[in-house]
Amino acid sequence: MKLSMKILIALLFLGISNIDAKINKISMSEPIVYVAGDGSGNYNCDGKSDQVEINKALDFVATHPEYTTVHLKGPHTYWIDSTIYISSNTILEGDSSAIVKLVDNAGWWTKFKPLIGQKGTQFTFGIEDPTINSRNITIRGFEIDGNRDHQKEPSGRSYYTIIQLQNTYNITINNMYLHHNLADAIQTGFHKRQVSINSKFYNNRIHKSGHDGIYLANVDNFEIFNNIITNHRTDAGVRTQYCNHFKVHNNIIGNDPDRRSSGSGAIVVEANGDTPINDVEIYENYLYGHGAYYGIWLNQEKYAGTLNSQRDVYIHHNVISWYRLAGIGIAGFNNTLIENNTIELSENDAGISFYQGDRVNTISDFKTIVRNNIIVHNATYGIDNQVPSVHSFVVENNDIYGNTKGDYRNAFSSIDIHAEPLFATYSNPYYKEYKNNTYFILSPHWQKANANRDWRDDLGAKEAWLGYHLMSKEGRWNGFKWIKDSKNSPCIDKGAPISSYENEPIPNGKRVNLGAFGNSPTASKSNSK
Repeated sequence: MKLSMKILIALLFLGISNIDAKINKISMSEPIVYVAGDGSGNYNCDGKSDQVEINKALDFVATHPEYTTVHLKGPHTYWIDSTIYISSNTILEGDSSAIVKLVDNAGWWTKFKPLIGQKGTQFTFGIEDPTINSRNITIRGFEIDGNRDHQKEPSGRSYYTIIQLQNTYNITINNMYLHHNLADAIQTGFHKRQVSINSKFYNNRIHKSGHDGIYLANVDNFEIFNNIITNHRTDAGVRTQYCNHFKVHNNIIGNDPDRRSSGSGAIVVEANGDTPINDVEIYENYLYGHGAYYGIWLNQEKYAGTLNSQRDVYIHHNVISWYRLAGIGIAGFNNTLIENNTIELSENDAGISFYQGDRVNTISDFKTIVRNNIIVHNATYGIDNQVPSVHSFVVENNDIYGNTKGDYRNAFSSIDIHAEPLFATYSNPYYKEYKNNTYFILSPHWQKANANRDWRDDLGAKEAWLGYHLMSKEGRWNGFKWIKDSKNSPCIDKGAPISSYENEPIPNGKRVNLGAFGNSPTASKSNSK
């Protein structure tokens, strides 16, 4: 018996040693474990339940501190029929040609069960076991296909979220291509409020998520930037719920220009009365395309706080175009600063609207500052104050023009201008019909992508975004060089005298331009020295 036990222990030790030797043979001095589909990995997949091998690799890294990373080798499609589990202090990465794909008719019928989730949590969003926390998780570099068209569960009902990391600190998700799933593409949050997660979500390409593109709840201190999010369904491109101390910037969020009421809002900041918000910045985003709600929506759900429970949101240098409701809609937020944005073509609403939120709200004296913007050709008003008994606009040095019902309702400015802004894409019938503007830039790209079923590029958004530069005889940036136009936009040098112009190229007239490119290195040049 003793001899047999010694032999068993020796064999067990030999097996562990062989695993370590196999790992070291491939990764050499790198702290990386490789997963492959061609036999070249430390763990090798056969196209059936490939999450089993991926999870073995992740478990190995979790139990061997000298290793940090699991790498999925491409080109290969890894078919999964259950969740991939990642632990703390782990990087899951892959070649751009590595694709994780959900099998047809997966049949989970379990809400909140994701394709990738962290190990040890229950699949119920927002009410996880508070004793279970994860930290230091990075997911980067590969593709995940949610295969939504071959599932039986309904869209937008929390089935098959792609990445769901709950109660997790220090998350980085970057350079991923996430597409065609039934729920959120990226989701994270905590069971309690105001948790600082110190996380970044950037350089991701997200297409046709069944709910939000990126959704965060009850967390603070994060940044969402340089993502392209298109054709999100049901809710928002980026949605934050009960969050503070964050930035959303340099993203492209849009919907198919050939579909009416395609998708919903672009960026939604949700609060209720006891959610403190005082440090939120939304800037340099391009938001477009037939969303059924607002381009940027500051939405107070319930009121239980004070006038300044949510305040000082800074919205600047965005282009917002073609939303069914207002370009920017606000309820229950105080002292919002809306500066140097270009807002156009709301289909059924105003450029900027402050509306009645919670009907039991009895607080008054809300204020919104609107400065240096271009607000043009919206279906109702340029600026619409729907509840003047509790709210007022401070309106300074904007171009407000061509809005169907008038430039203001319950708001006014004597220092705004009212003229066609003369964007680079301007033509005489520009606003007679929406198809005479950036539609002609965006639509061919979308049609090609839909035909090829490949949505990985920007679908013409960067080219269309350049079209909002102002015409200038002195010089306008076209993305490659400075060119001279035959006309000058009336929006050059018309910003507030108190506003900085120092980032504008010379000659800049020593005064900021209106619109999304004012006080930027690509602002159109001035005839005044």
